[in-house]
Parts: sequence; C-alpha cells; structure tokens
Amino acid sequence: MENNYLALLYDLIAHPGKGLNQAREDKPWIFLVAVVILSGISIATGATLFVSSFTRVGRVVLFSNLFLVIVLLTFFWVVNVGILHFFAEVWGKRGSVIDLFITLGLAMFPFVFVSPLSLIVEGLGGGRIFFQSFFTIVLLLWCFFLALSAIREVYSSATFEALLILLTPIILFTVFSIFLPLSCILLAILSLPL
Repeated sequence: MENNYLALLYDLIAHPGKGLNQAREDKPWIFLVAVVILSGISIATGATLFVSSFTRVGRVVLFSNLFLVIVLLTFFWVVNVGILHFFAEVWGKRGSVIDLFITLGLAMFPFVFVSPLSLIVEGLGGGRIFFQSFFTIVLLLWCFFLALSAIREVYSSATFEALLILLTPIILFTVFSIFLPLSCILLAILSLPL
C-alpha cells in the first residue's frame, strides 16, 4: 500500500494527469486526508512564520488558529467541489462528484511545501518578501494546473473546456462584486429627491 502512495506522489509531481486519473480509480482516502491535513498545517505554519517575522504578533497566538485553518481549508475544498461540479453540469459535462472531490483534494498537494519554503525564506537575510511572493506564486500556479488537470480527468474535457469550468465561478464572482455595489449606488442616487 505504501508503494502505491509513493507512486501516486511521484505521478502527482511528474505526471499530474496520470496521477489524478489513478487516484480517481483507486480512491486513496487515507492519502487524501493526509494531503488535506498536511496542507492545512503547512499553510498555517508558513503563514505564521511569514507574518510573525514582520509583526509583533507572537507565533503562539498564530499557531493557536491551526485547527481553524484546517477546518476552513476543508470547508473551502468541499464548497469548491460543489460549485465546480455545478458549473461542469451547466456546461454539459458529465462526471462523478466523488471523483472531483478526490482529485481536487489531491490538487492541494503543493500547499504541503508552504511551510518548508517559509523556513528557507526565514533564513534569508534580505529579499524575504520577494522570495516568499515568488514561492507563493509558483505554488499557486502549480495548484491551479493540478486543479485544471483534475477537471480534465474527471469530466474528460479539453483544456479549454476545463479552463472554462474552472474560471466561470471566478468570473461570475468578479462581475457580481463589481456590479452589485454599482447598482446599489445607482439605486441610491435614483431614489434621491430632485
């Protein structure tokens, strides 16, 4: 069993499509839970190291929110699966929500590296903000491409269709966050007595 997890780990790094497809078939629940928990811990500790190096907030205070970070990351993951599955159905794609749940959970794997990279950045003298920003952007892009591969594998779609499914909620949220305040302002202006 451990050999299967190491092979899956290698495939997630070297061949994401193959690794996610294998995860879809094998449904490695223990590995999935480990990735989600380790990602949450790594994000919390990495953020704690980074924030506490620039502020006077103690690391103990920030580490106390570790459980909250893991719960929020898990909640975000579950909600994200539901939203993406909904939009995949809207775009006419058929796939299993359980498969999407597994593959998107494994797409969080790069977040495991947040804490070690934050430790490396902590040891650097100058340029900490630059290197932390660089590492964060690289990890976010890696997660984005893993999520894109997950959607491609689950819904057997082309890259453009997977990108459309992945970006539709983001675009709609952006449009609503721009137009909702503007419509409230316009409504307030129009309701003023002349």
